[in-house]
Amino acid sequence: MVRVPRRVRVRAVLGGASIVVAAAIALSGCTGDPAPAPTPKPAKTSALTGLLPSYPAKFTAASAKAETVAAADNIQGLVAKVDILFVDDHAELVPATKSAASYYGVLRTINVAPALDPLEQAEAMERILVAAGWTERDSANQKGKYLAALTSNPTGSRAWFLLVGGDSTKPKSPVVTIQLASPDLVASK
Repeated sequence: MVRVPRRVRVRAVLGGASIVVAAAIALSGCTGDPAPAPTPKPAKTSALTGLLPSYPAKFTAASAKAETVAAADNIQGLVAKVDILFVDDHAELVPATKSAASYYGVLRTINVAPALDPLEQAEAMERILVAAGWTERDSANQKGKYLAALTSNPTGSRAWFLLVGGDSTKPKSPVVTIQLASPDLVASK
């Protein structure tokens, strides 16, 4: 089970299985011919849905932007809105160079309320992201700064790269950071 600090909000989703359990409890006193219980359909969404981008069948600049921005929005959603004071958001298609392909990147610096510990927030976000399917590559917690590197897929050519960080070195202005890069956009030949 993922341990989440008190002030970190994780959105909960009520699945169809919960409704079946509630109905079974309500009807437990009823008698009659035993009939086979219908098999509940598995829930298609959970609190972790949307945190892990998916590689589309046709990977273009537009689909890279859509998946990257949507994932960044959902990851930012792990920070309670009441704790967010300001978000500095930069998203762009980074052009190719001689040595690197182009990709879509998002950088968000989230100024949070001084009462929120940004290091605990970033660590909790990392644990939730790992539970959602991200793979932790490295993390460090030194001198009031926390940084975790994660990838979305073990196949490097289809993986998003994510850095989640927290910085408490300025106690009156703590920040949480999200840096997300799409897989490389390879030109069609």
